[in-house]
Amino acid sequence: MLFVWIVLWLVSALLLAANRSNPAGRWLSFVSFCGGMGALASVLEGWIVSLYGSGQIDASAERLLRIVQRGCSWMSYYGLPYAFLCFGAAYHSHALPAALGRRLSVITAVLPLGMLALPIADETPVHFSILGCWAIPYILIGALLLLTKKSVHPSERRAHRVLIAAVIPVILIALLMNFVLPLFGLFGMWRYNVWPIAVAFVIFIVALFNFGFLGVQLLIERRQLDYSLRAITSGTAMLNHAIKNDIGKIKLFSDKINRSAEASSELREDLRVITSATSHIESMIRSVHERTQELQLLPLRVNLALLVREQLQALEPRTSAGQIAVQAEYDEQAEAIADVLQTSEALSNVLLNAIEAMPGGGELHVKVIGGKRGSTIEVRDTGVGIEKQHLKKIVEPFFTTKSGRAMNFGLGLAYCYQLMNRQGGELRIQSEIGVGTIVRFHFPSLKRSKGVY
Repeated sequence: MLFVWIVLWLVSALLLAANRSNPAGRWLSFVSFCGGMGALASVLEGWIVSLYGSGQIDASAERLLRIVQRGCSWMSYYGLPYAFLCFGAAYHSHALPAALGRRLSVITAVLPLGMLALPIADETPVHFSILGCWAIPYILIGALLLLTKKSVHPSERRAHRVLIAAVIPVILIALLMNFVLPLFGLFGMWRYNVWPIAVAFVIFIVALFNFGFLGVQLLIERRQLDYSLRAITSGTAMLNHAIKNDIGKIKLFSDKINRSAEASSELREDLRVITSATSHIESMIRSVHERTQELQLLPLRVNLALLVREQLQALEPRTSAGQIAVQAEYDEQAEAIADVLQTSEALSNVLLNAIEAMPGGGELHVKVIGGKRGSTIEVRDTGVGIEKQHLKKIVEPFFTTKSGRAMNFGLGLAYCYQLMNRQGGELRIQSEIGVGTIVRFHFPSLKRSKGVY
């Protein structure tokens, strides 16, 4: 049970760190915490028996530890069904009337709190006959809410399937072992929960590093990117300062020589080349410097269909010249809270990437999708695709697959990724060699966007 305790509290801490602003994530963190309290109660039982049997603690210390152990058991038996029901309601929030959803956590807390008023059971940690009357329905309703959630946003479908695979089996087995079998006199079956919990933990870890799990992968990615950008920002600031000073000297002496070189056309041409080169270097440094600075956002309510139309119109000469057929679908009601100028630039970056990925022509599909849980801009091309080993690196600063191309710094997708994170959304990329690439800008709902900045 020591393993179960550590695992469940580790998962609880990760979920809480990644989902402080997400009610569903907070409630699932509480579910894991309550499960860990049950494992801690079992660990305390072993410690108490060992310490008391060896004479390391006296009777009064043993009674005190028993009180702590009983509190852990109560938190597990009473808190887990309550937290799981609240998690299901928060995760599938549209399944309940808005008024009930807001009050559910208060209403459903009455029964678990009422259990604390019952006299302490003599041989078992709780009164299972009374507990089963409400705990079993709580867990079943919570599981039903999770399983019946169908209107999952396209960018969240895989995460939803992973969540179901990790949570539903282990919670139903815990329901059987902890709440149903004790009604028939089988009280020690909770020990077998270690196996489904171990399987769920493996699913959690695999999903964490491959697909994401309720925002935990996103938290890690954001922190890695933030660390990289801070290092790059510091480096480019110093580089910019040093080069800018030297370029200033070059310009100063170029002007001085130019004034003395009126008689030599060849020398004047050489000076023109030097001046052009210094301007080019200044432009490069300015571009790198701007892309690695902390984004200053001006959030506004924006119609995403209008934003996409404007970008497609601006790129129409490029698509026509490149024999690229553009197909667009718009949800005219799709809106988001976003910085209009920077989001437009990010979308333009992705559209240009898609066009460049189809040098021989192809199809560009752009879709704007709206929904209660947020809105998405999807850009899909039929280009060359991205190799699998590069997919996880393409949002890293200075990583690029466009080797040898002028004015390409490998900052476009890093900039897009940072922007969407700052706006409370996600940038997700799928690709297959020879098939094409799909890039999705997912914006949170207008309600969740409040306070993001």
